[in-house]
Amino acid sequence: MFFRWRMAFSKAKISFTLYLFFCVFFVGIVSSSCKNSAHHSEDEPGMDEIDRAIRQEFLMQRDPTLNTVPTERLLKAMDYMKTARTTQVNNLTWSERGPNNIGGRCRAIMVDKRDATGNTVFAGSVSGGLFKTTNFTSATPNWTPVNDLLPNLAITCLVQDNSNQNIMYAGTGEGWFNIDAIRGAGIFKSNDGGATWSQLSSTVVNGSVFEFVQDIVIDNNGNLYAAISNDQFSNARGIRRSIDGGNTWTQVLGAPLSGFKTGRGADLEVASNGDIYATLGILPSPTQVMKSSFATWVANTGALGTWVEITPVHSEPTCRGEIVVAPSDPQRVYLMMQDSLTDRVLTFYRSNDGGATWTNFTVSSIPNLNAALNGTTGNPQTWYDLIAAVDPTNPDIVIVGGIGLTKSTDGGSSWSTSISSPTIHVDQHALVFFNPSTLFIGNDGGIYFSSNINVASPTYTQKNNGFNVTQFYGCDFHPTLDNYFLAGAQDNNTQKFTAAGINSTIVAAGGDGGIPHIRQTDGQLQIAATTGNNYYRSLNGGATVPFTFLSSVSNSRGRFINPTDFDDQLNVLYAGDDPGKYYYITNLAGTASGFVNTLTALSTDLQISAVKIDPASSATIWLAASIKDNPDATTSVVPIILKLSNANTTSPTVLVSSSPSVPANSYVSSIDVDPANANNILITLSNYGIASVWMSTNGGTSWTSLDQNGVNLPDMPIRWGMFAPAGAQLNGTTDGGIILGTDLGVWTASTINGTATQWTANNVGLANVPVYMIKYRPANTSLVAATHGRGLFTTPLTGVITGVSNNVVTKDFIKYISPDANQLLVVKGGLNTLRMQVQVYDATGKLLYRKEHSYQNLSIPISTWSKGSYIIKIEGNNKENFVQQFIKR
Repeated sequence: MFFRWRMAFSKAKISFTLYLFFCVFFVGIVSSSCKNSAHHSEDEPGMDEIDRAIRQEFLMQRDPTLNTVPTERLLKAMDYMKTARTTQVNNLTWSERGPNNIGGRCRAIMVDKRDATGNTVFAGSVSGGLFKTTNFTSATPNWTPVNDLLPNLAITCLVQDNSNQNIMYAGTGEGWFNIDAIRGAGIFKSNDGGATWSQLSSTVVNGSVFEFVQDIVIDNNGNLYAAISNDQFSNARGIRRSIDGGNTWTQVLGAPLSGFKTGRGADLEVASNGDIYATLGILPSPTQVMKSSFATWVANTGALGTWVEITPVHSEPTCRGEIVVAPSDPQRVYLMMQDSLTDRVLTFYRSNDGGATWTNFTVSSIPNLNAALNGTTGNPQTWYDLIAAVDPTNPDIVIVGGIGLTKSTDGGSSWSTSISSPTIHVDQHALVFFNPSTLFIGNDGGIYFSSNINVASPTYTQKNNGFNVTQFYGCDFHPTLDNYFLAGAQDNNTQKFTAAGINSTIVAAGGDGGIPHIRQTDGQLQIAATTGNNYYRSLNGGATVPFTFLSSVSNSRGRFINPTDFDDQLNVLYAGDDPGKYYYITNLAGTASGFVNTLTALSTDLQISAVKIDPASSATIWLAASIKDNPDATTSVVPIILKLSNANTTSPTVLVSSSPSVPANSYVSSIDVDPANANNILITLSNYGIASVWMSTNGGTSWTSLDQNGVNLPDMPIRWGMFAPAGAQLNGTTDGGIILGTDLGVWTASTINGTATQWTANNVGLANVPVYMIKYRPANTSLVAATHGRGLFTTPLTGVITGVSNNVVTKDFIKYISPDANQLLVVKGGLNTLRMQVQVYDATGKLLYRKEHSYQNLSIPISTWSKGSYIIKIEGNNKENFVQQFIKR
């Protein structure tokens, strides 16, 4: 439960101030919030602080010019992929690795009405897409993705047409303001029972993109409704109604229509008698509860002008509202509203007359109800997880979910039955009754099921086999065990992989998983991270789980998911910290000690956003510093790239300090150093609207853009960049190149040619999913990718000369090598070596050069050699070793 509490706590913090952050950057003003009055306009935000987690994700993606996150541009990127696909040569074939026992956040479950057994079920992941199973009730159901290549994989709600059950709709976009909420791209429709889906063009028209579809329903007249929570700058808002199957829409509730305090749609319900209920209001906008009566309006039910407000009289300022109607009694209605001051549900409401009058119950005086909705430790988060369902035959039996679950059998008067269990994940988002004893549950751990929900102590089973929608932030691999990985997941711990194929994992450390590390010299030292600078450690190769918390060196400084890199030779971890500083932990294999260094080269508006160990020099690191997590509205800073020597001491030396020509407030997401030439430095940026890939060939002194802001590489966030090992076949050649992790999978380039560099989507077997990290594993020449929504993937790299590994390099023996058309320059390090044996082989293994030299800088003539891949091996008289590939172009 401690691990689960930490996860819940992280969300509660991030919820509280997202909207202010947007408004500070959008309009630069701060006014009074819904905390001050129950009768306010949503255009009057103002909360106490801005949470670092929300800021991090927003700052990483926003277009610096617009101060918005225009995710609709991903649609253009997908069009680019489709157009270019006929000419692409894809050499990476990705294999899914799971986990198959750990799901991810699920807000949408739909039991197919055409299957009376309850075996055919659709489920939506908030970032991994739509899944289907036809054997749900079996001990291990098999989920398969419906379409990994949909233009948007943030599925948040599902509905099936009662009159034509082959017609289904899926809404996209998670609008509850959690850190990793992905914007949607409208509504998708299926006319063939979910086999194929097409995007409703009416929901992605210019200026009217349905970015956050919170709920969709179909009324008894066959009309379709969508609750949209777009902000006040959007043309698509409130509750929208379609009478033609989604071809056209009319707004029927919410601002800017007259008489509404908010334009943010939240929840929708259709009663068995045809009445329609809706709630509006999401932090910080106030709750409004509306109803359109079928008895009054008949065929016109739900149209503009047919709605009346039925919000209960209350004194507290409320925001999100969750409403549910009993299937067996259309007059029985239950309601919960989030209190914006405390993020708690303070009152549980019941109506026996369709919302005309309400009976209220004080939640704090009902322990089981209070614990399920608001939690017993940490901060409540009913803005994020709030759901209810009523027994299909008994209107008095109601189940509610928040952090946990509880049940009332007397219409909410008492809640003597706590049905939470350690066997079910926290943070509930979907409750679907199949019959009085059977309940489907969607939460942050995926999909759960109870076949005896009608008993006092029901049991639960997880149904996540194949529902691989885990949202990983980072990963690492074991140096000798091919199937051993660590990966840190949003709200689902740090997972340990140990088996081939799509496999089950076990928890290495709890909480929101960050970026893990495994010592590559022997695999014995392993590090798992949570948020900030909080770390867990294993000294026995991960054999004992969970890992041990390093309380003496852990703290909550740095970014929410804090950038780190680990020096395998010196056992030092380098990490971000507060603005203007970096953090390092020494002696991680023993009594670890933590130190903070302030960098005078950085302003206090810059905070570390990427870290990279220099492979050529001992105790040397590269740092990227981007806009800090809590900027003022007027902050304007250009990111800086630093190279530091003596980085593991309190007196580091700044060797390089430079900036690429990018807009102010751009965000550097990764750094890499070419292991074949330490003068080649690669950085990526994750903002929309800018050139996102930059390279330096002179050790960071100057930078050249490798894309033209949407011309040769789509305008999308680039999360990760790395140099491919020399010889790797990426785009039909064996020249190596660059590999990118983007919000649309993996992209590669073999020939680097400035802004004319040609980039290719290299995604065979991979979904249209964000890839947050990619790592190269020399032992089996493969790549491992951590996706944020579809788990872990691996692929072999062909063309790489086997047996070459940076792990065998002796630190500071050779600083770097630098080839050109005529010579191979070898620059020595600072060791006390006297002699060195130098050998060069071609790609076939033929020895081309062998000579003993004194320990000095060398220039080896190569003008007569053919273009292509080569390998140099250097051994010192004290068994120092250097092995590296290079390309002669």
